[in-house]
Amino acid sequence: MPNNFTRIYKFKPPGGMPPESFNRLLIIGSAILFLFVISMALQTTGSLINSAFYYIFLVPVILLSLTIHEYSHAMMADFLGDPTPRRMGRLSLNPLRHLELVGTLLLFFAGFGWAKPVIVDPANFRVPRRAMLSVALAGPFSNFLLAILGGALLKALAESLSVLALSPTSVLLLYKLCETIIIINISLALFNLLPIPPLDGSRITSYFIPNKYRLQYRQFEELAPMLLLILFAIGGLGVILSPAINSSFNALNELFGNPVREIGTYLMSFKAGDM
Repeated sequence: MPNNFTRIYKFKPPGGMPPESFNRLLIIGSAILFLFVISMALQTTGSLINSAFYYIFLVPVILLSLTIHEYSHAMMADFLGDPTPRRMGRLSLNPLRHLELVGTLLLFFAGFGWAKPVIVDPANFRVPRRAMLSVALAGPFSNFLLAILGGALLKALAESLSVLALSPTSVLLLYKLCETIIIINISLALFNLLPIPPLDGSRITSYFIPNKYRLQYRQFEELAPMLLLILFAIGGLGVILSPAINSSFNALNELFGNPVREIGTYLMSFKAGDM
């Protein structure tokens, strides 16, 4: 009787990619692909167009913004003397170093997600409390910088309308990209500045809390993650953050000379059929 053989094929990581990063990519990618196929199969034509915009613009911007946010935490900790993030591979702009399975899946299919928090060891800092404050601020600060970059790109687009022969569709897509960069990064910055553990804002708040209230704040930290989930589930986060996000967007738009109005005027000059 001939011998039976079972041939097993293993995907190998491309050169230079750590096996753990490649395995994480396979797991997340497979899960996203599976859910994406199901999602597409259940949608109408109009919904498919909206989903195409979502995946082309929104998700990549969020992934990039989350990566830079976590990288900024790691870079600040490393700069102040803690090698822990570097040893854990978090001092990297590779999104795979920062993605977390559940948070990434929610990001793609619920519009809300998270990355792996950067672990730091306060004992490695010369002045631990002040260093922890700096590390906490680094993430939201990086998102504010990205939002300003988005505003600058929006201004550059408005200034180029009279020079470049761009089609209305191209202008609209570029506008949506810049708008997405601004809104996503303002949202991430303000969300992470909320004084609710485990968000960055809680680390900032703890720096300023008097010692006599620290015990009560630690007790609050145990319940805070549940509070955060409840706020998200009932839409409370939107009620809290939406006015601040809108005000920040309008302020940034005014800072750059209201390019939104210039681009809107340009698009209105074309007939709807030309779009």
